[in-house]
Amino acid sequence: MLVFIIPLKSSKLSSSWERVCQLLERTLKSVCNQTSSNFEVIIVCNEKPELSFSDPRISCLSVDLPLPGDDYISKEKDKMCKMLLGMIEAAKRNPSHLMFVDADDCVSNRLVEFVDQNIDQNGWFIGKGYEYREDIRQLKYRKKDLHLRTNTSHIIRMDLLKPDLTIPLEEVRRDNFILYHRDTADILKRRGTPLAELPFPGMVYITDNGENMWWSQAQISESQKGFDLKNQVQSYLKKLYQKLITRPLTPEIQQEFYLY
Repeated sequence: MLVFIIPLKSSKLSSSWERVCQLLERTLKSVCNQTSSNFEVIIVCNEKPELSFSDPRISCLSVDLPLPGDDYISKEKDKMCKMLLGMIEAAKRNPSHLMFVDADDCVSNRLVEFVDQNIDQNGWFIGKGYEYREDIRQLKYRKKDLHLRTNTSHIIRMDLLKPDLTIPLEEVRRDNFILYHRDTADILKRRGTPLAELPFPGMVYITDNGENMWWSQAQISESQKGFDLKNQVQSYLKKLYQKLITRPLTPEIQQEFYLY
């Protein structure tokens, strides 16, 4: 069985709690759109989300964590603590594998069936997939390294995570935590249990929906850039590259990832 763990930020940190719940509901519909029913979903949250969608495989784990500050590092720690608490809860259900999913992303409906067919494997990192810019409905295909951009990026065999279940919450930080997505594959490789790359596009990384944790920080960074010739050239090349990787949002992609 595959358990999906979804860490959810507090309503007190949301620009719009209604919007957060809407995005989560789409994510849940995407996760529950699997071709195999051999999965469960755990939402780790401060407050139970307001949802119109329900499924018996979805449960909420309410946690009493202190609210993070406004800085990115504090918000990141809050998310990682929720991931750890979700992992501890999932271990009680004896799954074969875990996958963490950000509360606004979408996933392929083939994931659970693929895990069922490869039950003894260490797991996979999702290198290939899509990036979807919500505000202008623009889809881009990423052929590599997507797992370095988002938490919705690794499927890991549960027993490989047992050494990490005892990390105290106060010690969780990106430089010592296996579930910091940029380091996950490297840490497991160093432990002698490397992940393979998922052989098909596995997820859609959603950006610019107004509730992404990194969104406001990215806006600040952009505003601080100068307008010299070097930056103008870099901006032009970036726009050209983005145009080359843009893909149409086809009915097939919408159906597989429940991207509606």
